[in-house]
Amino acid sequence: MLLIWLSNRTNKWAGEYFSVKEFAGDNETLLQRAEEAAGLLQEGGHVWVLETSGCSNVAITDSGLREADRILAERDNHGARFSYVLNRLIAQAFASPDGIVGLQTFVATTLYLGEHVDLPVILRAARSLADCGLAVLSPTDGHLKSLTLTPRGELCAMSGKNVRQYVSQQIPAAAGPVFNQNVYGGTAAQGVHVTQNVSVQADQLAELVHQLRGLAPTLPRPDQEEFLYDVEVLEDVEQTPETRLSSGQRIMAALNAAPGAQAALGILGQVIGALGG
Repeated sequence: MLLIWLSNRTNKWAGEYFSVKEFAGDNETLLQRAEEAAGLLQEGGHVWVLETSGCSNVAITDSGLREADRILAERDNHGARFSYVLNRLIAQAFASPDGIVGLQTFVATTLYLGEHVDLPVILRAARSLADCGLAVLSPTDGHLKSLTLTPRGELCAMSGKNVRQYVSQQIPAAAGPVFNQNVYGGTAAQGVHVTQNVSVQADQLAELVHQLRGLAPTLPRPDQEEFLYDVEVLEDVEQTPETRLSSGQRIMAALNAAPGAQAALGILGQVIGALGG
């Protein structure tokens, strides 16, 4: 936050000093954290710090300007933002003595690269964790109140993997032996828990993903981030068919009323049909 403020305050010019008090205003807690942040940024070569009369004056460097630009660009990575929220929900619930995280508190305190995360994104992430069996949601008066980790969620937190990695590597508990088999429009051979590789060719899937990303701006702004995350999951062949199927179904529901989506919906229907097996 301090680095981006300096970049904006200087109109992207390096070398001009500003007091961290100007950044923090009357917020003493923010002032203390800004002083600490200035020291860390100086260690990274992103600012110069000049101490005068007990207060830090800070100037952004050329390296700091580049880093601020990188952060701003990363904020627009919708999939990365959504993955961050998934992981933070798991981490905060696991750190809690009772395995519960209050969603209202989480909304108020969670930042992604110095920017508050919108409530719809957090609620969508919480529901995704519930869909994957990692958490249970407790509603009250029609609103989500808290998220509680399931035993599987506890294992995810202890695995050292992020949520997407953990879910993609799990096999349903009752699955038994798994046999891989390519299916290209024919009938699958008899077997125990046969996993079918989707019969949509790789170039078709790549074209579908390209079309879906192009359609994202036609959706309401609050829905675009979750939509793009679902597109990433659908594209990721390392995810389980069940996870990709859920994402595909949400994408189809989002696009039903979107203009110009007919061609994409046709291919998407084939993918969903193959994943549903």
